[in-house]
Amino acid sequence: MSPTTNTVLNRAGIFILLCLLLACSCGKSPLAQYGESFEKVMRSDTGLFRGLTLGASKEQIAKFEPIGLKEEDSNDGIDYLFYELDIDSTTSYTIAYYCPDNRLNNIEADIYLLNEPQAAELFTSFKTYFEKKYGKAESEGDFLLWIAETGSGKARIALADESPSYKRGKLTLVIHDAKD
Repeated sequence: MSPTTNTVLNRAGIFILLCLLLACSCGKSPLAQYGESFEKVMRSDTGLFRGLTLGASKEQIAKFEPIGLKEEDSNDGIDYLFYELDIDSTTSYTIAYYCPDNRLNNIEADIYLLNEPQAAELFTSFKTYFEKKYGKAESEGDFLLWIAETGSGKARIALADESPSYKRGKLTLVIHDAKD
């Protein structure tokens, strides 16, 4: 084989390898780097949580959350949507959306895991994600806190690993309007 043929084959091989690498990474969610459970709970890297941001209407939430609705109520002008969802056979989570005057202002999620090590790993994923997106967290008791700028103002994000007092894996995530 001549040197020119070797060069052409090497370049073709490199080109094919690059194409394969790009093809493999194109379908991956940006959330995949934080783990499968994190990716399933967050679902989207847009908005504050699961593709939603504060101010969304009850109807917009229902479009984002087509499955898992367990309870829907409207009391004193506050619409309430409660979802129960599974990640796998041992991990589940609940999400409560509060919408006074049909405007989302509070999200509460509880994530239930098989054990404390799983919870610690998922807690680290959430912490890393929020710190990358919103900066270093502040501590308030058992919670880590972030302030996020949104189109409609500021939101407060609170995350806690409540596993030790729950006696199995449990994380709590609360996102609410910072004015409230």
